[in-house]
Amino acid sequence: MSVVKPSTGRKSKEDFINEAFQLIAEAGTAEALTIDSVCLRLGVSKGSFYWHFKGRDSLVDGLVEAWSGNFHVTIHRAIEAQTADNGRTIIEEISYYWLSSNMSKLDQVMRHWAQHDERVYKAVRRADELLLDFLKSNIKTLGYSENDSHRRARLMMAIGIAEPMLAHLPKVSEDADEIRWILDSVVGLNRN
Repeated sequence: MSVVKPSTGRKSKEDFINEAFQLIAEAGTAEALTIDSVCLRLGVSKGSFYWHFKGRDSLVDGLVEAWSGNFHVTIHRAIEAQTADNGRTIIEEISYYWLSSNMSKLDQVMRHWAQHDERVYKAVRRADELLLDFLKSNIKTLGYSENDSHRRARLMMAIGIAEPMLAHLPKVSEDADEIRWILDSVVGLNRN
């Protein structure tokens, strides 16, 4: 059972969108997304929700818009800002982020939802294009050709998408060691 969070003033549109993402990641399904559940989690009234959105469908539009652009671009920029512009380090950091946050769960929900909603499908496709370009660009800095960078980026994405579906199977080592092994052995990225 959720406990109402005390309200700290007016919530922004982004607060509602971020909370909705958190909600569906935790629930494991977009079906959990209701106006009541988001308002309860934020500790606000429905009037606060309707200040920003016309209804649930309008909130979904906000999620779709965020997922297909700013949400991912912000993550990519933050990772680049905290690294020394080393392609290998940037790729490791995005891999750690993927495993240590709700991103992989949220990605699974979005992909499942995309099978039933054209808007979400387009957002997932755009997010995948952004990630592919981000990975490819950083892999290319390691000296790989355009085609090899593209193939390695796609392979990383395939592993990232499949890995959460195998969470029930034991791993040989800690996540950080697994990531290094995948990057070295499977994806074939040289250490600098």
